[in-house]
Amino acid sequence: MRKILPYLFLIGLLTGGCELFQDEILPEDGFTKIYNHPDEVLAFYPESVLELDEGGYIFVSAVKDETSEIEYPSTYVVRTSASGEVEWTMAYDWLAPCATMIQTGSGIAFVAMNQQFEAYAVSIDPASGAETGQYALDLTMPLAAYTAENDQLLVLGYDFVTRSSWISKFSSSFVLERSTLLPINTDLEYEVQRHLNRTGQEYPFFIGEYNTNEGAGYFVNCFYNYTLRTVFLDLASLGAEGSIFAFRIEEGISSLVHKNEGIFGLTSYFEGNNYILPDTELSLTSSQNIKDFDSEALYELTFKAPVEALILNSDTADYELFVSQTNSNSLVIYQYAMDSDSLLSTIYKDFDETVEVKDLIQTGDGGIAILSSIRILGKYRRPLLVKIPAESFIPEE
Repeated sequence: MRKILPYLFLIGLLTGGCELFQDEILPEDGFTKIYNHPDEVLAFYPESVLELDEGGYIFVSAVKDETSEIEYPSTYVVRTSASGEVEWTMAYDWLAPCATMIQTGSGIAFVAMNQQFEAYAVSIDPASGAETGQYALDLTMPLAAYTAENDQLLVLGYDFVTRSSWISKFSSSFVLERSTLLPINTDLEYEVQRHLNRTGQEYPFFIGEYNTNEGAGYFVNCFYNYTLRTVFLDLASLGAEGSIFAFRIEEGISSLVHKNEGIFGLTSYFEGNNYILPDTELSLTSSQNIKDFDSEALYELTFKAPVEALILNSDTADYELFVSQTNSNSLVIYQYAMDSDSLLSTIYKDFDETVEVKDLIQTGDGGIAILSSIRILGKYRRPLLVKIPAESFIPEE
């Protein structure tokens, strides 16, 4: 099921028209790494990054081989040191891996599918990348995965038989605990397939959780009732309690983070433009239209820009972060206060080539790591990992 591919070359500072690195020099506890591969027919679509307890990072990418007869991308995992240097790489025959990478005790796992579209959790040894187990998840076409605070795993899939979004919850040992189907009421299998094989629009499917004085639950961004919706699910039953809808599948929420009680921060897109609502009260038990909320346009972001959101915790204060990419080939970080919609800072990391954000995590030292893709020479899609230190998020007095 697996094989070693040629190692990734870690690109150094290039010269002339091939310049890819930002101009500034990051502090010692930050870095920018671009990972190349000698095979020009491979395109890497980074999916998820995880910081390891023993130090360093591990990230998974979907890899498309333009010469392959298999339509869907395979899986590629890279482990790095704490400074981003490659320690090992491994390729797997599992198809269309989806975020998020899962930490299971002393092991690591990812969710992907076989050639029959059946979803599996695949565990690997973080020391070597060797596959240590595979667990059938009894759903098809996995689109998103999420590890809850209690180590339960939630997976979003698409059921092409009933034309429904399929959400299942598993124990930390991948035993099915509960599942639910959300009827889409129309056939979107073609759109899902194009999302999975990277030939069409990539939709912002994601899963998260919230906890308020009135109760706890999950939110899932998925197709439901003809539209791309954010659906709030009951913690125990996974029953749909409320949702935020937009116009069919042409617009929708691109990121969502819970701040406190009924207050959330979110971003959305419509007709190519992007919008931000950093401090918005939502109803968790009713149906709402995204157009009913006041939002601020983010015209500098790319068309239907993917956005990653995070609550950054520190010893002195917590902050709300939104990370995306601009039309001028920059990664951009919007830092907001937790108790208001006040924008505290905007941080840019400039590149000479197109970048696209895919994942965002807080690191153990209080900084962040951003997993993205970058187009080397404008055509070779490769992984990009940026580590930004905690000092970058301390507001000036």
